Parts: sequence; C-alpha cells; structure tokens
Amino acid sequence: MRMKLRALVDADVDQYGPVTDLLNAVVTDQTDAEHVITFLAESPSSVHRKFAAELRSAFEDVLKDRLVATERELGPDRFRLYSAFLDMYNAPCHTEELRGLLTLNYDDFLDAAIDHVFDVPADYGLELHGHTPQKDGVPLLKLHGSFDWTDTWPVYVEQTETPLWIPPGIQKRKDRYPFNAVWGLARELLDCDVLRIVGCRLSSNDWDLLSLIFNTRHAHVAQAPYRIEVIDSPASAIQMQADYPYLEVRSLFEINGLGEELVAEYQEDSPPRPYAALTDDEKAQLAAKTAKVEENWFLLWLHHLAEDYSSEFGQASVETPKGEFKRLLEI
Repeated sequence: MRMKLRALVDADVDQYGPVTDLLNAVVTDQTDAEHVITFLAESPSSVHRKFAAELRSAFEDVLKDRLVATERELGPDRFRLYSAFLDMYNAPCHTEELRGLLTLNYDDFLDAAIDHVFDVPADYGLELHGHTPQKDGVPLLKLHGSFDWTDTWPVYVEQTETPLWIPPGIQKRKDRYPFNAVWGLARELLDCDVLRIVGCRLSSNDWDLLSLIFNTRHAHVAQAPYRIEVIDSPASAIQMQADYPYLEVRSLFEINGLGEELVAEYQEDSPPRPYAALTDDEKAQLAAKTAKVEENWFLLWLHHLAEDYSSEFGQASVETPKGEFKRLLEI
C-alpha cells in the first residue's frame, strides 16, 4: 500500500506534491491506512479529500489484485478450508446448529463454499438480481458489501467496475440501503449461544462491529451472554482481552481439549494443564511464543475437532456426503 501511495503522488506531482511531506511524516510500515484515509477525507483541503478518494480506489485495486492472484494460484482450493468448516455441520457427531455467517470480506470465497457444501446459494438477506437463494440457504451477511454487487438500484450480483462496498476508513458509513438492512439482520443473527471470530483482529477501526457484539451479547437480560471464541493466534485473542475486556473473548488456550494440548506444546515438556491454572508469567510467556508462530490456527482448530470426533465416535462420525470435513484427517 505504501508503494501505491508513492505512485499516486509521483503520477501527479503538480496536484499531489504538497501531500508528499505529510505522507513522509506519518506513513510507515506500521501506519493504519484507514486512519490516513479518514484524516484526509475529513480535511478542509480539497487536495486532501481528492487524494483520500484516490487512496480508496488504490486500496480496492490492491485487494482485487490479491483476490485474482489467489484464484489463479489455488483455483477451487481457495475455499477448501471454508468448505471443511461448513461441512462439519453435516457430520453426524456435530451437535451445533449453524445460524449463519457474518463477514467483513469483499470476496466470494465463503459464497462458493456454501454453494459447494450445501448445494444451495448463500442467503444474503437481500433481494439481489441474478441471485436466487432457496429458503434453506445459509445466511451470509456481508457487512461491508461485496466486489460482486453493483452499486445500482436494483442491485445485481455480477462483476462490476463500481462495486457496492464500504471502503476503508474509521467511519464506516452504513446508514443507506442495503447496509442498514444487513446490519439489522446481523443483530437478529447474533441471538446465539456462541460466536466464533475467525481471522478478524477487531481493531479500534471496527467500532460499529464492537458495539454490535457488545449490545447483542447483553440484549437478553434473562439469559447468559453468548460465548465468544477467537479462532486465531492466541496472542491476538489475549490482546483482544486486554483491549476489550467487556467482550470476554476466549483464546484457543481456553477451549476445552485443544487448549490443554496447546498449553503443553508451547510450555515444552509440560503436562497438559488448563490455561486458567497458569500463573500470569506463564500466560505472558505463552502469548509471546504464539505471537512469533506462523500457523494456520483455523486449520489447526478444525483438524483438532475432526481428530477428536474420529477418536471418540469412530470415523463414521465425521463422514458426510461431500467428505470435506473428513478430508482434514488426511492432512
């Protein structure tokens, strides 16, 4: 993204030259692009505001290029892990009901996995032309829109040069249709027992999402708040616990079975112990170790479940018509 910033300035030095000093002063490898875009968009300077619009366009190009590269490299495998996750709900041993999915992504990987596993298209909760979900379709709420939705009325599902999406920025403007409808449906979908957060770090830029989660957890005073499990690096979850203690998120270390195994693995030769039994120093050491590990935590979690089910109930317990969940045992 930094290269895109530089290219934009260099492409029109006369117009954006004055922005150079600003970018040099504030943009580093650690800079949050959403902050920069928001600051420039809210500036009284017309040059800053125009540059912010260019940045949003550049951000879109970067994301689209990465998606195209992923599709070329992986083909159908690009949604294989999603398929294994969804197929888990078809396994005879799995007792949970899938209420639906929320995503901040703009791609169609989850959409393709739903179609593949359940043989029905995703239900976006909207009337989208060119897309006809069946009544038993899996709810998939795209909170920030999609690169495959047209920014028109009516909205079509097709490749477009002007997609319907909420671009990066601290202020996610969702007061217009269809975003106001989608976020309303998300509130209803979060009437659940457990919410699993996969691959989303929940930064301060996601204030609307944080508010949605907090309010829905405590919406029913007569029942306990739903549980939140972070299927990601334990270090990320531990950071969320520090930043947002009111969400009471649980890391992989705190999930029954898997948590004790991970504690033993990262403590080196230590017997399995519950995370809650560790001292504060031991917890800090574990967080530091997992922060340095390059691991597909989503795959690790799914693989653990498949192995546990197979070990306890037999391989027939993980067999499904599609075979995606059972295939994890071969990894």
